[in-house]
This record gives sequence, C-alpha cells and structure tokens, in this order.
Amino acid sequence: EPDTALRRGREHLVAYLGVMGPQDGVDLAVRAIAELVHGHGRTDTTFALIGDGDARADVVDLVRALGVEAFVDLPGRVPDDLLFRYLSTADVGLSPDPPSPLNDVSTMNKTMEYMAFGLPVVAFDLPETMVSGGDGAVYARGGDVPAFAAAVAALLDDGPLRRAMGAAARHRVETVLAWPHQAEAYVGVYDRLLGSAPTPVQTSGE
Repeated sequence: EPDTALRRGREHLVAYLGVMGPQDGVDLAVRAIAELVHGHGRTDTTFALIGDGDARADVVDLVRALGVEAFVDLPGRVPDDLLFRYLSTADVGLSPDPPSPLNDVSTMNKTMEYMAFGLPVVAFDLPETMVSGGDGAVYARGGDVPAFAAAVAALLDDGPLRRAMGAAARHRVETVLAWPHQAEAYVGVYDRLLGSAPTPVQTSGE
C-alpha cells in the first residue's frame, strides 16, 4: 500500500532507484529537479533519490548547490520493505541514464522495477531503454534536461495519462518482459553458442 508519509506533505512523489555512478545520470536528474522547482515553480513534489555509489557525494553536493535540498530525499540504500513502499507510493520513476556506448545497449534494472510496480517512466531515448519501456515510458532527447523535466511535469499534471501509462508498463512486464516470456529466447542464445540441443526451460519458479 502507498505510504503517504514518504511524500513529506506534498502531493506527488517521484523516485530514482539504483546505483549512483558516473554513468547513471543522477546529476542530470538533479538538474531536472532544479528545472522543475526553479524553472516551473513546482513545489508540490518530493523527489526520492534512492541508492548509493561512487557519485553519491557529488549528487548530494549538487542538490545543495542547486538549492533543491528541501525537495529531495536521499535515503541511501534501503531495505526491501522500505523500497517497496517508495515504489508503491511514487507517481513517476526516473531513468536519467545518458547516451553512451554502454547505456545505449543496456537494459536498466530500475526501468524494469518501476514498470513492475506500475509506474510510468521518464527516460532518455536510448535504443535499449525504448525497447524495454515501450509505451510505459516517455522519452526525452538524450541528455536534454529541460525536455526531461517537462516530461516529468506533464505526467504529474495528467493523472489519467499517468495511470494509463503505469498500467501499460505493468501489462508489458506481465505479457512480454517477465521470465516465462523471455526464458526460451534467453536460454536459446546459450544453446546456440554451445552448439547444444535446446534446453528445456522451466518458468514456474519451482
């Protein structure tokens, strides 16, 4: 169930979940937050940046430098039960990974986790992210912080669209991305590489 206390008295909660490394674009998320707060005059949203990593100290410094510390929650790494409460309460999930040779071809765990919780995603238009997110995400041009911020604002201001995209995201997980649908293709790659007969695929979790 949603935990309204995580909104810290505000109408909305927007979440980032994951590693905070130089390649993850958390700095771009913070700049988008500053655009929303100072550029859009948005004071109705709490932004939870959940996770840790080599770039976390820089993220904390940037939050302060851009004057958005009153709107940003930085809980670090959290236990699963608290993580589930954050994702069950959030209105939008952020995937701010910038374009790069690695990011362009990577499936981001956080994007999958947002979608599993029925959250619409705002991301940059990386090729693999667009394959993963489908119509459960809005895509800003790679590295365009004002466009990223505008996409977040549009979702926050349109409850029906937000809920429809969240439902589409969850539906995509259930019907396309979950293991029972991906197992045969995934295991088949190993069979072809090893030149072995097709491996029986177990999808029940037993």
